[in-house]
Amino acid sequence: MKNRLRMIALGSTLSVAVIAAPSMMAMPFGGAQQQDHHDYSQDQDHHNFAQEQSQYSNNHYYKVGNSEGYEDYKRKTQRKEHKHKYRNDDDRKAHDYGYQQGWQGQRYNSSDHDGDR
Repeated sequence: MKNRLRMIALGSTLSVAVIAAPSMMAMPFGGAQQQDHHDYSQDQDHHNFAQEQSQYSNNHYYKVGNSEGYEDYKRKTQRKEHKHKYRNDDDRKAHDYGYQQGWQGQRYNSSDHDGDR
């Protein structure tokens, strides 16, 4: 009787293991694929950030926007409007991008960009 109960318990355990094993084996692969996608997304974000920053870093309006954004970051209040006369749409975009960088606490440092000139 004792051996029969052990065999039933062992059979039940093996049955559960056989049923659960395929789904358990698939789980790490799904996580690895998700991690690869996340890493690629971060790489793309960093690449886009570097392109935009190098595109705008020598623009006067980027520098103005960054200093305004950084001031607002320190005061913890965001401005509703900016009263600047932009020469063109690129100047407005540079200012907006600089402001967003400053608002996130990233300060423009001209010594970082001396090699870009």
